[in-house]
Amino acid sequence: MKVVINPKYGHLREWIQSIPDCFANEGKVIYDARNQIRLITAPDGTALCVKRFHTPRLLNRIGYTFFRSPKAKRAYENALTLLDRGIATPEPVAYILLYKNHLLVESYLVTLQSSLRHTFYEFRDGDISGKESLIQAFARFTARMHDAGIYHLDYSPGNILYDQINGNWQFEIIDINRLYFGHISSRQGCKNFCRLWGKTDFFEVLAPAYAQARQIDEARCREWILSARRHFWAHHPHEHFITDDSFTIGVIVSTYNNPLWLEKVLWGLKNQVHPANEIIIADDGSDERTRDLIERYQSELPLRHVWHEDQGFRKTTILNQAVLAAQSDYLIFMDQDLIPRHDFISQHYKHARPGHFISGGAIMIPERLSYDITEEDIRSGNAFRIAWLRTHGMPWNWKMSKLWRNDRLCALMNRLTPTNASWNGGNASTWREYILKAKGFDTRMRYGAEDREFGQRLENAGIKGIQLRYGTPLLHLYHKRPYRNEEDWQNNKKIWQHTKKEHLTTTSYGLS
Repeated sequence: MKVVINPKYGHLREWIQSIPDCFANEGKVIYDARNQIRLITAPDGTALCVKRFHTPRLLNRIGYTFFRSPKAKRAYENALTLLDRGIATPEPVAYILLYKNHLLVESYLVTLQSSLRHTFYEFRDGDISGKESLIQAFARFTARMHDAGIYHLDYSPGNILYDQINGNWQFEIIDINRLYFGHISSRQGCKNFCRLWGKTDFFEVLAPAYAQARQIDEARCREWILSARRHFWAHHPHEHFITDDSFTIGVIVSTYNNPLWLEKVLWGLKNQVHPANEIIIADDGSDERTRDLIERYQSELPLRHVWHEDQGFRKTTILNQAVLAAQSDYLIFMDQDLIPRHDFISQHYKHARPGHFISGGAIMIPERLSYDITEEDIRSGNAFRIAWLRTHGMPWNWKMSKLWRNDRLCALMNRLTPTNASWNGGNASTWREYILKAKGFDTRMRYGAEDREFGQRLENAGIKGIQLRYGTPLLHLYHKRPYRNEEDWQNNKKIWQHTKKEHLTTTSYGLS
């Protein structure tokens, strides 16, 4: 074991050396994904942030042992350099490296706990009203960092802390194992903003302040920033909120008397990197439990409740009412039993095209796991990792490959899959104007292919399907279907076949 301690904290040496043994049982977890971060109080009362880096793979163990500095060491040394150059970051206390068979297996970084309470994730909703001074102060902070020859290679929302102290905005940067030190050109500096979330107006406030601080042309600065973001978005749709806000997105969630499952869906919608402009709950007659749930979440999500009286399965009718209530340009449809991954909306947004609709996929999970999934499992993304699902009782099957996150591989699989890109009401989207032209859903239809008949009318009108079975997954919570019956299915099948045979593009039993 190798331990390096900031001389200011030499009195904590014995306790710091014990961190690998007691880490799992100390303090409070504030982040738990590939790495784990805990807030821990040292014996002398010092509030510390301790980060345990994930165990590297064999090739990386060799690399970190013989050819490259481990992440914990780099972060520690970079923090000292930042502070020396006048750029704020939590003060480094120590780093720890553990070796097994002469190869690095574990590493820890210990810093002081930051007093700043906010991150730039708070710009998730795109609203900048009242935040202009913060954005301008942040632009000047970044300009000062670039003038000091510091370039953060992962300048993302979660790695920027801020707060207002005594009327002044204060900033700190974290996750600093990947920094570049050297001359930062004007264009390179503008490119550094590409990972930030926000809409165009965010950058219209930021660009002039940054340009003025670095004495570059404002118009050119703005174009460089937006161009870099467009390029980054094209290659990182899973983790980024797009700059182009030329159209609005609404999500319509159909539900009926299952608030337990619906709440898990809302957890997923809370954690979207591209938030919806509106979320409409299309309620086919649920009791007050669903209404109470929606009211609880209305402060966290842009929810609206569209409800009608329970008169049996009338999903198509309530969906039509939800479409009429919607105000967004583009609508995504999903059900109460489908949990979205954090990039669900962003993938639909990225692939939306005029003259097309999107057909996505889902993965059925077992009954026990459906109940056991927590909000933290969804927020952290663990619930969408194949390895995590398998360790929680889900047997391997090929459909789990829909969870792959490699863009090129998913694009290839979407081309190769023999499944047609048909309208799937549990994971589908298109432009609201196309739904209105098709007169919405046929209200004669009960459960069984009611979504496919609607999709058939879109196809008859020349609206083509885009296959997104891979890369846009939903976790399908287990449930029974007591409303399924053969009579309704046969009736729906006749309507669908008639629509197909007559090449119908509208219905007389839909929206008026």
